[in-house]
Amino acid sequence: MTTALILSGGGARAAYQVGVLRGVAEIIGRERQPYDIICGTSAGAINAAYMAAYAHCPGEGIDRLYKGWRALSARDVYDTTWFGVLHSLSSIALGVIRGTSTNMPSAVLDNAPLRRLLAEWLDFAAIRNNIANKFLRDLCITAMNYSTGESVAFHEGVDPIVWRRVHRIGQPATLSIDHIIASSAIPILFPPQTIDGHYFGDGALRQLNPLSPALHLGATRLLIVGVSANLRDSDVLIPEEQPSIAQMAGHLLNREFIDNLEADIEHAEKINELIAELLRSDVVEKNARIVDILVITPSISFDDVATRYIHRQPASIRFLFRIIGARGKGAGASFASYLMFDGGFCNDLIDAGYRDALNSAKDIRAFFPGDH
Repeated sequence: MTTALILSGGGARAAYQVGVLRGVAEIIGRERQPYDIICGTSAGAINAAYMAAYAHCPGEGIDRLYKGWRALSARDVYDTTWFGVLHSLSSIALGVIRGTSTNMPSAVLDNAPLRRLLAEWLDFAAIRNNIANKFLRDLCITAMNYSTGESVAFHEGVDPIVWRRVHRIGQPATLSIDHIIASSAIPILFPPQTIDGHYFGDGALRQLNPLSPALHLGATRLLIVGVSANLRDSDVLIPEEQPSIAQMAGHLLNREFIDNLEADIEHAEKINELIAELLRSDVVEKNARIVDILVITPSISFDDVATRYIHRQPASIRFLFRIIGARGKGAGASFASYLMFDGGFCNDLIDAGYRDALNSAKDIRAFFPGDH
């Protein structure tokens, strides 16, 4: 059995994954490394690369990742100074007025601090050593090529295969910080990253089949950690009123970061049901593969949590939120949550992930058979 860990994207929402991973480690054994393949998208790519670097000592890795996210602040991820935010906004406005894109910023926020942080956090030499020493088979990081519109699954490991499907390809690579920055570059908010002369953005963009890279790499079991409680949330987010820019952007981000994953999980589960039925009817060969899937998603609404911490964001970011209408409710709060690298918000999400993992202990033990 080949087990893959799939970590989806969502900016600051990825803090939830850290709590889940900590809970899983406590349930199955802190020094047990159960993942053959680790796949990360957007901010999930950061957690994926971190886990891969500590595949030889997963308990220590979880502790370090946990402490790192606990201490994270917005200024560690993007420039929160008044000069930085206003300079970008004014440059974009002037470019629009003049009708030229020359020297116009390609994003509202400067994520240079994130590159400095990841240089401290991530050890790609350790990742390669772990692959060479068989602590890990593959690490896969997905980003979107702005030139071609293709979702590119960059992967490094023992199986350097190439695949091509409609709007998505698998490409062997020597992974670096550039791939992580590219995968986590939320469009409009963060600038694109160049890789081999091409501009790449957030891996959730046009990622129509988020489970596909793990399956191409040979996974037969998938542990998927989502970042939304959408399936449990009410369909009515806010009273009927003209939507703000933030509310519209929030729905667009949710579409890319959340809906594709949930739809792909549902599709995979239906295929499993079909294969199981065909196997019972002897219509297909007995070696037809059913993929075991365990999904852990939040039991709380991240939007509701975000409303409690909007007032704590840096003054420059609160100003940005007011301009685009990121009010403390509905999709506006959802938009704000992607940027809310706030100690309170991230800690609440980490704690929620930890609780959700412990509440799923029975399913986790069944998914990872062995001594616990």
